[in-house]
Amino acid sequence: MRRGLMAWDEQELPRAALETRVALLREAVQAIGCDGFVAYTNIAKGAAVAWLSGFQPYWNEGLFYVPATGTPLFATALSKRVAEWIGSVMPIGQVQTTPKPALLIAQHIAQNAGQNKTKRIAILELDDFPAGHAKTFLENIPGVELVDGTAAFAKARAHVDTAERGLLAHADRLAETGLAAIDAKAANAQQALAPCDEHARLGGAEECFATVAPDLQTSARFQRTDTAGALGQTFAVRSSLAYKATWVRRTRSFTRDANLVPRFAAADALLASFQPPTEGSLAKAIAGHFTGPDLRVESWLAEQPAGSSPLSGVAASAGSEENWQRQAPFVLNIELSLNGARWLGARLVG
Repeated sequence: MRRGLMAWDEQELPRAALETRVALLREAVQAIGCDGFVAYTNIAKGAAVAWLSGFQPYWNEGLFYVPATGTPLFATALSKRVAEWIGSVMPIGQVQTTPKPALLIAQHIAQNAGQNKTKRIAILELDDFPAGHAKTFLENIPGVELVDGTAAFAKARAHVDTAERGLLAHADRLAETGLAAIDAKAANAQQALAPCDEHARLGGAEECFATVAPDLQTSARFQRTDTAGALGQTFAVRSSLAYKATWVRRTRSFTRDANLVPRFAAADALLASFQPPTEGSLAKAIAGHFTGPDLRVESWLAEQPAGSSPLSGVAASAGSEENWQRQAPFVLNIELSLNGARWLGARLVG
């Protein structure tokens, strides 16, 4: 569901919050000796630009340029007819439409270089930056050096302000309400997932992607409704939802087996009561919290916004490295075995 009915509400996302985010990025970029920062965006990679500007890019590519001083510039391949609208929902930066965003940004940097003809530009996720855009920069900005700015952006992105927490809370309520409205006796996957979409639309979410693991007795793999078969005795629904470009994920397991109802309810309560550790590893906190008779943690994954992706894995049961931002909310996805019965859950923590 891509609605496109986005609007900027200064009560939800104050201009001052966006200005602070840009200032933090500038500080981090200058700390690595760079003169500006560029983030590439398309329909799947809009998180960084949305966090900096308040605008959720969609359906086409673009580049967001943050100079060391002055007004940020968003160059997009979207048509001119939407430029005025983009400006109305993007309180930070100037908007220019062009079929060649990289060339426009490159020319802008070159024209404003002043006496300093050597420019160091930090590029978010440089290894994934389109080669054609990198070539355009190198050919049109005299003496330019392209530097990976991913770590600099991550340093700024670790800041979680009141506005973001409010957007997260609203998105999380929409996802939770949709899952709570699901009937465990739903006849098929379409009926099971319908409340997720309904509550997302009524609550103003611009995107809701709900999937189902139709039979937990055989598999924990989530599927789209058009590929899911009949629902089994136990199934799980996962709702990934965006409100004002702020993403959350929730998962809930359902059962038609009366003997499993209290076990599933107890697992729901256990997940709801989990709090992030103030010190120590996340792995130890999870192992210490999810304990009980006939209960075993099978796997878990923690997700947070990182770079251009709205949610990325930052810690997992399968690895030893934990890259999660301790002060920031994260999504905890977990699989439990309840006396042999598979249970899946996910919620926003922190």
